[in-house]
Amino acid sequence: MKKTALLVFIIILVSFVAAYAENNEPVTFQDFIEGKAALEENCMECHSLEWPLKKIAGREEWEITLNKMASKGAVLSKKKRLQVLEYLVAKSTFQQNCSLCHELARPLEKNKEFQAWVETVKRMSEKKPGLLTDEEIQAVSGFLTAKGAETKLY
Repeated sequence: MKKTALLVFIIILVSFVAAYAENNEPVTFQDFIEGKAALEENCMECHSLEWPLKKIAGREEWEITLNKMASKGAVLSKKKRLQVLEYLVAKSTFQQNCSLCHELARPLEKNKEFQAWVETVKRMSEKKPGLLTDEEIQAVSGFLTAKGAETKLY
């Protein structure tokens, strides 16, 4: 039974990765905004957002979590699922890396347009070379744009 479940999980994961590779379109800040909205609209049907917003995890762990939620009935289109995944990964990247130099409240209290966040995150990341990739700078900037007026992550 466990082998069958593991095999099904692997097949689902491989098909998701293959689908993502086919649609290898760049993620935009609009995807983060839509990912946040999809997270709020869909995940709050069963639980609060406190746990997912507090949790810091990598892409693989978030994929496992989203698969687990899907097995419990959470239904998202492929696009919405990818947007939620990108939002959660960017949030975790922000929490894990930006907290190395300052409290997270500092950037969470500010509202900026996407390009202004890109400039800020890039400038900050230059203080610790190699900490963030260009893709992660874009992702963190997208997350900070999407967070809107929120000033905390539980």
